[in-house]
Amino acid sequence: MSFAWPTTQQALYRVMRLRRLIAFTVVIPMAVVMTIALMDPAALSAANATLASLGIAALVVGHVVLFPNVTLETIALSLSATFLVILMPLIKVLSLWAPVEQASGAFVILLGFAVAMMGVAMALFQIILGALVYAGPAVRKTLNTTLFVPCSPTVAFQQFALRPQSRRGRVLTGPVDENGFFDVAVAVSGFSDGEGIYAPQVVKLDAKVLSSSADRHDVMMVLRNGSVTVTSQKFVATKEGCDVQVCDMPGDFTVGMHALFWLTDQQADNLTETADSLIGQVGRTNGMAHNASLMAVAGTILSPRAPVSNHTE
Repeated sequence: MSFAWPTTQQALYRVMRLRRLIAFTVVIPMAVVMTIALMDPAALSAANATLASLGIAALVVGHVVLFPNVTLETIALSLSATFLVILMPLIKVLSLWAPVEQASGAFVILLGFAVAMMGVAMALFQIILGALVYAGPAVRKTLNTTLFVPCSPTVAFQQFALRPQSRRGRVLTGPVDENGFFDVAVAVSGFSDGEGIYAPQVVKLDAKVLSSSADRHDVMMVLRNGSVTVTSQKFVATKEGCDVQVCDMPGDFTVGMHALFWLTDQQADNLTETADSLIGQVGRTNGMAHNASLMAVAGTILSPRAPVSNHTE
């Protein structure tokens, strides 16, 4: 596992790019907490409900900034934090069962158990959400995004169009074979090999240019599992540069995967990574960030591995 603290620029970008995820994971808990406060003010006052909502919002934003590529964990964190807030009045009542002089200590102990249960609930929520997201039939739905770049359509075509025997950021392509296909290798953030050595992973697929002109480029991509994705790119000249219009038709996206793709604004993030390379601004997009998670970091802290002095022995 590799973790890196974000720069100010990366933090601001992650909040902007993941704004939909932040709104989703804040609005739902806020609605639940405020509803409880309205229905039973004695259990949860309006002031405490407001503080709880602000706390959950800060927790979610902090998690998004530190761990931008674990969407399901962010949602699970929001849900488990909401349940902790709901249980707080019950914890307070249970602590009062103890003798008066020990009530404060009992409350602290019960709160510690509740936080531990929150971690367990977070892991369970993540498993359930993963099953819901990736289960179900594939849904044919187009994904459309437009991004402005300060360059001519010709330069934008050279940078954005997936073509054989080219290198574009983390994407490397091979020569065309007799069937018109060429290999594509995409470097993605990886994890440690179990001994503390970090190594990036490579995703491989096959691609074929269906049609290509000065203002449009259509490509078919075949993943190793056999699913087919078709992407169409248009390059429209503007007064100050060029609009890159992208339309994707994934072949293996379920309803849940479409929802995650929209929540994370993934298509725009992919385009921004390429656009940043045009102006020399590299390293802020989520696609180039680490894949570490809060659960993994917690596991490393709670169960650290002994350092390896020499990996060559």
